[in-house]
Amino acid sequence: MHWSEVIGERVIKEKKPPFTIASAITPSGPTHMGTLCEFLYPSALDRYLEDEGYKTRFIFIGDVLDAFDNIPEPLKKYRALGKYLGQPLCNVPDPFGCCSSYGDHFLDQIRSVMKKLEVHPKVIPVNELYNEGRYDEYARLFIRELPKISKLLEEVSMRKLPPGWKDIILPICGNCGRIATTTVTGFDGDTILYSDDKDVKYTKGCGHRGETKLGDHRYKVQWRLDWPSRQSFLKVSVEGAGVDHHTRGGSWDTAVAIHTKIFRKSPPVGFKYGFLLFHGKKYSKSKGLGIGVQELLDLVPPSIVKYFLFRPDVEENKDFDPSGYNLIRLYDEYNGVADLSGKNIRLTRAESKVVLAYRLSTEKRRWKVDFTDLLINYQILRDWEAVAEKLGDTAGVLYLKRYVENWIKYGYIPREFIFNFAPRRAETLNQEILQFAKKLDESMSALEVHNLVYKVAQLNRLEPTRLFRVLYLSLIGKDYGPRFGKLVAALTVGKVKETLLETYSS
Repeated sequence: MHWSEVIGERVIKEKKPPFTIASAITPSGPTHMGTLCEFLYPSALDRYLEDEGYKTRFIFIGDVLDAFDNIPEPLKKYRALGKYLGQPLCNVPDPFGCCSSYGDHFLDQIRSVMKKLEVHPKVIPVNELYNEGRYDEYARLFIRELPKISKLLEEVSMRKLPPGWKDIILPICGNCGRIATTTVTGFDGDTILYSDDKDVKYTKGCGHRGETKLGDHRYKVQWRLDWPSRQSFLKVSVEGAGVDHHTRGGSWDTAVAIHTKIFRKSPPVGFKYGFLLFHGKKYSKSKGLGIGVQELLDLVPPSIVKYFLFRPDVEENKDFDPSGYNLIRLYDEYNGVADLSGKNIRLTRAESKVVLAYRLSTEKRRWKVDFTDLLINYQILRDWEAVAEKLGDTAGVLYLKRYVENWIKYGYIPREFIFNFAPRRAETLNQEILQFAKKLDESMSALEVHNLVYKVAQLNRLEPTRLFRVLYLSLIGKDYGPRFGKLVAALTVGKVKETLLETYSS
């Protein structure tokens, strides 16, 4: 079974519809490829449950109350941001000046990427939920049950809390506005007493001692308590998170314990997903590691991005290598699965899984043309209308046009696919080239043409690589190129035969 089926069937069995699929992120910097996991995996689950006939609601929380703890590498030039370290992201000014805050700016960026990837959850900034008072009753509960909460956190996390620990609430300092440096000193009903005296690795408190009321909503519930609280009042049925949240004693274990032992409710169905890697390293907003999302969406269509993530098991780490060869293989694999999806045949288990990944990735098939054929024919014809007419898929070619042009612009297209039709006479193997040309027949497929090179080489006791090299030189003036059979098919077998005979008969 595909991972979406496994999780989806758990939701159907354990929860009552309508189902709420939730996810969340801290918008602390520019959107990168790793960010996509946070909303694409739940979008696939939402799509699966909808296709099974269930009513669903997909919500995405932007945790803009998290502390601004680091200036990401791409934003280092905005040095003025340094004075806001430790403040909630929703209170940090937008360095670009287009949004109400730093957090809102990057949450808007995520919204834009979601739209491009045809994913449409309800996006909710978490400060709106706090301002509406949705957390207040949970905060009161945690205050009343402080000894029990402290004991539970120690048992689940397997860590001893400091003596006198009361930081179930994170107040926002009334003097400096920081949330990362405050320490709760006591509670008086709905009043939280605090001291802003904590030093963290990136900033330190201002020393102010003050108080705030729950009704003022200048606080955030501690993360391990915030997550289950939100899941409870939003009636979340299922929510995923990265493997780091699912380690033993981690925040997911804590959320489950809070649901079962404090709320006396069953927790949402949980699932974990692996990291998205870039050449073996984890993507990072703060370090600027990894390909940018906009660059990615310039290179491959949204459906292929989703297919790449949906195809393996959700818990696997996925290593994205944006080199031209890997992207070509991904395009070709996607196209092959699309063909398989359209056939009325019985599928194997493995085929069923990749077909479901394909169906979850797109509403409709946008192209049928073979991507390698598209690359080769564009190099030959240099005219998109001519390419579309030749390949017989006008809508598909015009849809893929911008991606091919960007491959060339960004330098992702492999060198083999950069060539011109430039016939010339090579200095060697003249008779062998003539022999090959005479055996060409216009009824031959690309594969048959390719195999003919091996046959002629064998007849003449040549290394096939040598004959291939001379044939490439004879047609495109360089000793390598795209797969030879496909190149000949694009040029047309008749034209290649005529060209080689004219070039080598004189």
